[in-house]
Amino acid sequence: MFPLQLLYFYVWIMSLGLAESVVAAAFSRVGQRVLHVDRRSYYAANWASFTFNGLLTWIQQHHVKEAQDWSSLLEEGEELIYLSNSKSESDSISNVQVFSVFHPTTQASQTEGEEPEADQPTTSAAQSQSEPIKKKISYPQLLKEGRRFNIDLVSKLMYSRGSLVDLLIKSNVSRYAEFKNVTRILTYRHGKVQQVPCSRADVFASRQLSVVEKRKLMRFLTSCMEETEEQQAYNGRPYLEFLCDQQLGDNLQDFLLHSIAMVTEDTPTEEGLTSTRHFLRCLGRYGNTPFLFPVYGLGEIPQCFCRMCAVFGGIYCLRHSVNCLVMDKETNRCKAVIDSRGQRISCSHFVVEEDKCVSVCLSVCLSCCLFRSLSRAVLITDGSILPSDSDQQVSMVTVPPIAAGCPAVKMVELCSSTMTCMPGTYLVHLTCQSVGSAYEDLSPVVTRMFHTPESHDQENCPSVLWCLYFNMADGSGLEAEGHNLPSNVYMCSGPDGGLGHEHAIKQAESIFQKILPEEDFCPPAPNPEDIIYDGDNTSSSSS
Repeated sequence: MFPLQLLYFYVWIMSLGLAESVVAAAFSRVGQRVLHVDRRSYYAANWASFTFNGLLTWIQQHHVKEAQDWSSLLEEGEELIYLSNSKSESDSISNVQVFSVFHPTTQASQTEGEEPEADQPTTSAAQSQSEPIKKKISYPQLLKEGRRFNIDLVSKLMYSRGSLVDLLIKSNVSRYAEFKNVTRILTYRHGKVQQVPCSRADVFASRQLSVVEKRKLMRFLTSCMEETEEQQAYNGRPYLEFLCDQQLGDNLQDFLLHSIAMVTEDTPTEEGLTSTRHFLRCLGRYGNTPFLFPVYGLGEIPQCFCRMCAVFGGIYCLRHSVNCLVMDKETNRCKAVIDSRGQRISCSHFVVEEDKCVSVCLSVCLSCCLFRSLSRAVLITDGSILPSDSDQQVSMVTVPPIAAGCPAVKMVELCSSTMTCMPGTYLVHLTCQSVGSAYEDLSPVVTRMFHTPESHDQENCPSVLWCLYFNMADGSGLEAEGHNLPSNVYMCSGPDGGLGHEHAIKQAESIFQKILPEEDFCPPAPNPEDIIYDGDNTSSSSS
């Protein structure tokens, strides 16, 4: 293979996140030369999925890397802009803490920079003072069956009529993956987990709603699909106020506000109605809820687009980084990059992730972006939060604020049929906007809904076997415009706090249209049986 410095690339893309992977696939699909690199050893960046053992390794990988001087590679009229290269892992991850129930005498918690022994995970301080909790599943079993886990760094679902599903279908990338229906929508009210009736069948089958409530709910769901003058009169006023005036009652208001619209009490009515309509339009396309989840985890989706890019000639390099950009002073354009091996590689456009941003240009904007963060928790449990006849339920759970000043929490519970956890366990993801550290924000919810060493009177709840807390930068805080970037350098943000993928897909399409406004974004890839190779034409003509 030719050295990279001898090749010219139309687009150099740094990081394998979702937006970057979609951009790479879109350019490759329309015939452009794409080089897609990532300093990490795995695909999907902050959208990645890890085996259990791989996640333990990810927790440990935080070390500093010194910058080098590449000014000797400059030509006349050029200058360097150095990229942030402070850590081998994402700078947007912080406050990492791990808890386990298996070894009650080990250290209380692990923060980033500390390495647990392979056979000795960390435990909570409360359990170190209590009796060991006996579990059928042992820690050695988790390590032995670690490859059966696929643990996502980010927790999202796919709206059946959302932009990601539409793009997967349009581009034919959907054939690279499999999907499961989210089978039920749950909520946590008055200390209990309840199923939310959101479809017509659920409403009439619900035992927790009276006949009058069922009629009111169906009437409201039908009426809110069309915009009316009555609704417009509430524009700018809280959605909760609109729901109260519909005389729906506390029970229905809670379902509609937190579990269907998934907004807060202060959300304006027009936004609440838009979210409600989107939820209702997604019902019934693929199942009884609006959501799909990819088998083997969300990390599969960026890899699917990477696969499409590679099929059409894109080149991929993992464990490969860029140290600086070579700028033309006269045109203020990036004309080349210098990688970590000292290679100078020419390119027409450069796409970079937010935590690899140009510190000189973005010091103020980036600090504002990283100030907004998400709190995440990942649990491995021994049972479902709402047992049913089937042990293969995939559940979306909404948890309203449990106290004043606490954030609302979105929870996704995955079963073994999603290929994200071993049989006999469930994988639970919790996400909220950060108020404090992830542990401070989410541990009160965990101790109320699950049996942990800190829980009280929770013996009938599923037990937490292993738990990870961490904070992640909220990508929605990064604006695409207004940065002092070179004209041909484009920045992609990481995962945002939304449940769907609209932010990342919109960002990818925007970058593509800025560079190639006349081209179709991710046109359908041909089916393999429809591809005619040059060799086939030659052989057929000779015969």
